[in-house]
Amino acid sequence: MTTARRHVLITGTAMLAAFAAVGCSADGTSAKGAGSAPAAETVTYHADYPAYSSLDEVIKKSDVVVEGTVLSSRVEKMLPDAPAGNDPAKNPQAGLSPAEAKKAKEAAEADPVIVTVSRVKVSRALSGHVAAGSVIEVSQLGGTYKGVKYRDSDTTLLAKGGPKYVLMLADHGNGHPYDLVNPVQALYGVKQDGTVKAVSPAGFDGAGKVGQLADRAHRITANRTK
Repeated sequence: MTTARRHVLITGTAMLAAFAAVGCSADGTSAKGAGSAPAAETVTYHADYPAYSSLDEVIKKSDVVVEGTVLSSRVEKMLPDAPAGNDPAKNPQAGLSPAEAKKAKEAAEADPVIVTVSRVKVSRALSGHVAAGSVIEVSQLGGTYKGVKYRDSDTTLLAKGGPKYVLMLADHGNGHPYDLVNPVQALYGVKQDGTVKAVSPAGFDGAGKVGQLADRAHRITANRTK
């Protein structure tokens, strides 16, 4: 296996490393031989996301919290907008020098980020200005694009036709998909009895049922606006 490393910059995360791997034989030569199929390439992203100490903090940082199901998804390449502002949660490049920021932007343009954008039908809005019954788009890092599999070590892609999800999302403005404020701590599934459970073992416990979580989110967002 040979591995090449490069860096790319995406909206909503800090600098991330992308490792591209293709199959090789034991003697170091390419695994592709005469008449064999080309070896599949996998690019693994490792991103630094904002991390939170509690579920309440995740809700507080979210612009929108919704329950919904995935209708469809598409995979596309993304060139990020130029970061702006001094808030590290919204602009992870806030601490970079102009030269470092320029280098990161050039790297991103040379290696566009691959994302999966899911269309999610909202069954209930727990907080934020989203109407039940509306369809929103949610972007996640990774996906298969032109035969290459791109994956983020922290991301579980939303499944079409799967269970209902509770998503805690950041709003990037008109024309841009939402994304999870943290790919692990902001992604939850809903069981048949309405219990909300983290998709990843590294998510938070104690979310309760959807109605209880909605009441909790309402209290948190009400205090946030005081």
